[in-house]
Amino acid sequence: MMIKEQLPLKIEGIDGYLAKLISNSPSWLKDFRQRAWGEFTELGLPTVKEEEWKYSSLIDLSSKTHQIASHHKLSEEKQFNAYLDSADMNIVLVNGVLWGDLSTKRHIKGLTVKSFSDAAVHCAGEFKDTLIKLTSNDPKSLLYLNHALFLDGVFIKVEDNAVVEPLVHIIHLTSNIEQDTIVFPRSVIRVGVGAKVSILESHIGFTPNSYWSNALTDMYIAENAYVEYCKAEGEASHAVHTATTRIWQERSSQLEAFSFAHKAKFVRNNLTILLKGEGTNTFMNGLYAIDTKQHVDNHTLLDIQQPNCTSYQLYKGILKDSSRAVFNGKVFVHPVAQKTNAYQLNKHLLLGKEARVDTKPQLEIFADDVKCTHGATIGQLSDEEIFYLQSRC
Repeated sequence: MMIKEQLPLKIEGIDGYLAKLISNSPSWLKDFRQRAWGEFTELGLPTVKEEEWKYSSLIDLSSKTHQIASHHKLSEEKQFNAYLDSADMNIVLVNGVLWGDLSTKRHIKGLTVKSFSDAAVHCAGEFKDTLIKLTSNDPKSLLYLNHALFLDGVFIKVEDNAVVEPLVHIIHLTSNIEQDTIVFPRSVIRVGVGAKVSILESHIGFTPNSYWSNALTDMYIAENAYVEYCKAEGEASHAVHTATTRIWQERSSQLEAFSFAHKAKFVRNNLTILLKGEGTNTFMNGLYAIDTKQHVDNHTLLDIQQPNCTSYQLYKGILKDSSRAVFNGKVFVHPVAQKTNAYQLNKHLLLGKEARVDTKPQLEIFADDVKCTHGATIGQLSDEEIFYLQSRC
């Protein structure tokens, strides 16, 4: 019998912290947390021996003793205000906790915003359903870690047929923390039948200390709904940002998703989109611009489970100095998903002699009446192109 090699995670005072979380949770959430922590302790942190982590090592995280954020106050008000637009519906979380005083207070028709503690009481059915509906699809250790240890989060509900005009801006801020602190940003979004909304989710930090943000966003999109969703990573330069985004699309819904990464020292984005209804449209775009020794890893999964679905995916990276990028995009077409039209492309521009890219677009097709293409390009600017650009400055 082969024993799986584990990469342990050390968190100061974890037993007391977890016990307090569990005691303050509703009964169903207590069981949810306990199961998740058990799964994480069995799995440990992912290692480079796992195929999906072959090019992205978390050994630096394993070598440190972490602590969980002990306060949730904003100290960098001037820098933070630069991220705010009064025309937006700003929803602000500091070190994983929703702050009503910093968030927009005006009422938007058809839009409900609640902290997790309020949602667990006042929207328990929909809140629980969204958590449980998505959980079984992606059994990964970092997912379980967030499930077990998140302190708070935001629950957003868009009512059936509602049209939310202002941009909904979720701001996850890491502020004034000690060295090697972990925060657990958490969002649950539920978009009703025929609704329309635009959502920007920003992850930012201003502290000079190194920290780890292990984020999780779950989104359920009902029939005929239209969602524009952007995830923007702007963490502090010494931060580690690992994020999982899971989206469930029902029949004839449309999603336009965009991912942007440019600041943290290490970034890992996992994006899973489940096409659960016929006739869905999905657009997935990404951009990452990095330099020095930054590392950005994008893993995407488009799981097409019904016929007549269309998807388009384009990720682009710009790499300077000795930065490194990883892209692994999989399109999985189930046997029932006939008439699928899926396009996937990953493109890179290398501006440094030591910059490196590992890219692997994938198609797994089990239907015979489909149109699916994929590709990847990696290139550098030629001397003639550089001369042309400089001559136009």
